Amino acid sequence: MKRLLSAFISLLTIYSSTLMAAEMTTITPDASSPASSSLILTSKTSSLTATAHSFDYSLSALQQAYYRGIDGIDSTIHLQQGLWAGDPYQPGGNVMPQVMLLGDLKAIGALNSHNNPMAVVLLNYSPGGSGQFLYLAVMAYQQGKLVNLVTQYVGDRVRVKDLAIKNHTIILDVIQAGEHDPACCPGDVARHIWRFNHNKLIEVPSNQAIVRLTPAILANTDWRLESWRYGDPVTDGSKISLRYINGHFVGMVDCNNYTVTVNALLRPGFIDVLEQHAAITDRQCDDPLSVHRQKRYFEQLANVTQFTYFAGKLALTYRHDNQVGVMIFTAEKI
Repeated sequence: MKRLLSAFISLLTIYSSTLMAAEMTTITPDASSPASSSLILTSKTSSLTATAHSFDYSLSALQQAYYRGIDGIDSTIHLQQGLWAGDPYQPGGNVMPQVMLLGDLKAIGALNSHNNPMAVVLLNYSPGGSGQFLYLAVMAYQQGKLVNLVTQYVGDRVRVKDLAIKNHTIILDVIQAGEHDPACCPGDVARHIWRFNHNKLIEVPSNQAIVRLTPAILANTDWRLESWRYGDPVTDGSKISLRYINGHFVGMVDCNNYTVTVNALLRPGFIDVLEQHAAITDRQCDDPLSVHRQKRYFEQLANVTQFTYFAGKLALTYRHDNQVGVMIFTAEKI
């Protein structure tokens, strides 16, 4: 029990450091920067119309399942509440191999001719050093039991943009390190596609070209602010939105509209928000707290230096009053 508690605390540290990864790379943008992992936040599924109700791919079921195929772990592991911890490398030590289910991001759909729904989930493996290794696992029901059919290694410190099942294939959009990128600071936007064949995943070429991470990738998506920074969620009832259009962030803070100019810098994912090129309406909103939300939002937005993705969410890193934080935005459902 003590070992599990220690592992849980350690994994929470990894979980929170994911949200801080962008701010860390802003402060120390070199290969020795602290590791980041592709973790966190809200649920995203591909729906299947037929018989999906008879297969339990709920978060609670996936958090208690057995998984295998992680490099360096010879045995099958049993997650408990989405966590697994191996034995410490040193007797009585706190450094141990750990695995966490990224329960907020999954895809459900058919992957073979039987058309029974399967679940695709993501696992983060932390062997104890700076590496944060992302794995993709295919889950299905066999004789009434939830089984891990195959597990596929994706990469080290990869940040996930999207995960889906379409036309019997798994599609994973990621931000990964380019040829000259340090592991801490990935800058290539890439798509990986796998087909499931006889309990194996076969990667097939993607027709989508690899591009560098620029604000243009944010276009055509409406984002809603979920948290001001890690552990500081936006209160219920407030509405703060963001959209990127032709070199500008536009959106609303409660009843007021705004637009601000954004310049892309040479390093992928780094931007300059031009506070002097901002326009904000001056309506009196019904909620008296909206004035404080507006003030805080624009102070943080004006000091944003970097953006990236974490498990399908948008993360904007800012530095204000000698403090660094990461605002997290969720994609609005269409």
